[in-house]
Amino acid sequence: MARFWSLAFYVYLGLVLLLGLARLEPHLTVRFAPIEISDEAPEVSVTGAVKRPGVYRLSPGARVADALAAAGGATADADLEKLDLAAPLGDAETVRVPRHGIHAPAATVGTPVLRVSINYAAAADLENVPGIGPALARRIVAYRPYRSLDDLLRVPGIGPRSLQKLRPYLKP
Repeated sequence: MARFWSLAFYVYLGLVLLLGLARLEPHLTVRFAPIEISDEAPEVSVTGAVKRPGVYRLSPGARVADALAAAGGATADADLEKLDLAAPLGDAETVRVPRHGIHAPAATVGTPVLRVSINYAAAADLENVPGIGPALARRIVAYRPYRSLDDLLRVPGIGPRSLQKLRPYLKP
């Protein structure tokens, strides 16, 4: 009799696992897309303690150090310790080079706002983007992969107007 209950338990456990697997939604599977390197040349604004402040078009994959070099380098009173010279730059970002002794707000001290990848970012990272809540972040992850930002239009809850608002914060 004990052998019967043991066998019944394992059959029950198998059925529960089988039904649990059958209920998984197929669109929640993870699909990987090859990494796309952006060929866009970012145009950035460099301000603060630099020799020639202004707007510069840099080569694709440029870093804060490249923007600093394009602006003629830092002045003698520049506080380069507060900059992340290796941070990558995206289009339409501002690099503010602080001066010694002047305390600027933490969000504006040479740390550009980086765009979030819709193909590789976790749902929690997508929630940090203005206009994306937990539900929309889960839908964006579920509809991967994306070839361009325009592919976000197939995600329920994202229309042309909301896509335009999200564009500055996202990349494929």
